Amino acid sequence: LVAEAWSDARVDELRAEGRGVFVNFTAAWCVTCKVNELAALSSPRLAQAFADQNVAYLKGDWTNRDDTIAAALARYGRAGVPLYLYFPPEGEPVVLPQVLTESIVIDTISGAQE
Repeated sequence: LVAEAWSDARVDELRAEGRGVFVNFTAAWCVTCKVNELAALSSPRLAQAFADQNVAYLKGDWTNRDDTIAAALARYGRAGVPLYLYFPPEGEPVVLPQVLTESIVIDTISGAQE
C-alpha cells in the first residue's frame, strides 16, 4: 500500500468524495506497528482489497510525538500507537484492534465487521 500523510482535513476530503479511509497511526520505534505492517498491511491481497473498495490509506507518523497526532490518539482513548481506524464513506469510524491480521482489515473495509 502507498500511504498519504494523515490529517483530519484529508480524511474529510476523501470521505466527501465518497471514499473510505484507513488510518494507520504508527511510529518508527513501535514494534507492534512494524509487525502489523509486515504481517497484515503489506500483502498484494490487501492492496487489491483497498483498490476494489476504493479505500484511501493514510499514515500518521508519531515517531517524534507530534501534538496533532497525540490529540487524535486521545480522541479515541489512546495515549500511544498503534491505532488503526477505518472511516467508512458515511457513518462513524471503526477502531480496529492493536494487533491486526490481513482478514481483520479486509473484513472491516468490506463492511463485514460493521
